[in-house]
Amino acid sequence: MSEIVNVVSRDTGKLDRKKVRASPYEFTIATRAKWEMVIANEDITIGAGKLERIKVKEIKVQKDMLAMPCAFSHHALVSVIKVGAKEGPAPVEIDRVIDTAYILGQESGEIKKGDLLSVLNLYPIMFTREATKPLQVG
Repeated sequence: MSEIVNVVSRDTGKLDRKKVRASPYEFTIATRAKWEMVIANEDITIGAGKLERIKVKEIKVQKDMLAMPCAFSHHALVSVIKVGAKEGPAPVEIDRVIDTAYILGQESGEIKKGDLLSVLNLYPIMFTREATKPLQVG
């Protein structure tokens, strides 16, 4: 069953809402996966309990790949909560380029360019039925 939802992104500093008709669908995750490193691409200071956005070295994610941060902590000061693509929200059916990470400070300190922040698990997926592509409305 499809619904009309707002896809919210940021365009040149302003929030942009696009109404789209979208529907849930099923997929199968492959038993094969790939690890990609999430590496800081800038220096920042973070506080304990603070959520920050940080630039990371670009990671190319091919279409039909599901990206999930690894549950293990790879950095002594921060945990990666999620990652962001330079194009903003995008369906899994297109290629994406990750260029930011949202990190939560476990302790206060300095993050340096080149620090390994986390590892992404990339899983190929296959749709188990014909997916409905989100269509912009209105």
